[in-house]
Amino acid sequence: MGRELPPPAWITPQPPPPQRELEEPRPQSFFSYGFFSFALAVGLVLGLGLSWALGPLPERNTEPFQLKREDRNHYLIAIALEYEHSGNLHRALEKLVALRPLGDPLQALADAACELASSDYINSESGVKALRMAARMYTAQGRGGCAEPLLPAEDLPDKPAAASDPAAPLPSPTAPPTKTPSRRASRATATLRAVATSVPQRTFSPLPASTFCDTANRAVIEVKIVDYLGRGIPGQRIRVRWGDEENVFLSGLKPERGTGYADFQMDEEISYSIDMPGASDPLRADLITGRCYTESGRESLKSFRVTFRADS
Repeated sequence: MGRELPPPAWITPQPPPPQRELEEPRPQSFFSYGFFSFALAVGLVLGLGLSWALGPLPERNTEPFQLKREDRNHYLIAIALEYEHSGNLHRALEKLVALRPLGDPLQALADAACELASSDYINSESGVKALRMAARMYTAQGRGGCAEPLLPAEDLPDKPAAASDPAAPLPSPTAPPTKTPSRRASRATATLRAVATSVPQRTFSPLPASTFCDTANRAVIEVKIVDYLGRGIPGQRIRVRWGDEENVFLSGLKPERGTGYADFQMDEEISYSIDMPGASDPLRADLITGRCYTESGRESLKSFRVTFRADS
């Protein structure tokens, strides 16, 4: 063989290309992050739905005013039952006010009794007894509803039959009355039944009214009903009169302002008198709003604070 000649000087030798290693094929993966997220979401929804349907969590720390309509009615009757055994009207009114009714809390009790008396609640003896106790409570305070005529008549104990004496003369027939009993007599009888179960009416004395000027509370009569120790009393009737009109409202319907608090919005150039019907004399001074100025010099309308304090 001949000798291999070296490359010319003007040619630069190039290194040989690197050998490429063969890569092993990766196994095909069926994992998908999108599919995993979808499956996880579906599992959570199904799990929560089944747990809620098969085992709902019990309610805790529920305030009375948050109860459902049916539960509120039963709660109202429970208040009446407690009052029947304790006779504590003040505590019963506090619980009625805690339900935050739209109007008179005692009338709310009467409406609840009416609704239950129109349902299957009246089919049981215990239900009838509970409704009778509720009716005694609100009728004693001058309220009424449809439950009373729906309740069955109370069973009176039978009188023992008198022994018959053959020798005794037969009773002569009594002539029928010449006129029917007056409605006045029947109303008096019903009133006597209600008063027998009522608590003695408390009396109150109005304290001198004070004035204040506030841009947030313009022309407002703020009323507080308190006992002799200054503690608020809810459920007390307050009456404001002007001209031929009047408005009766209750204390304690704004518990965030106090259990014995109530207020009334005034109009300009109108004179108002205020009292507690059947429980106090009217405030001696009539209340009339007018222009006033706050401590910062801002103009507003004068407001009043009135307090009725229990005599004992």
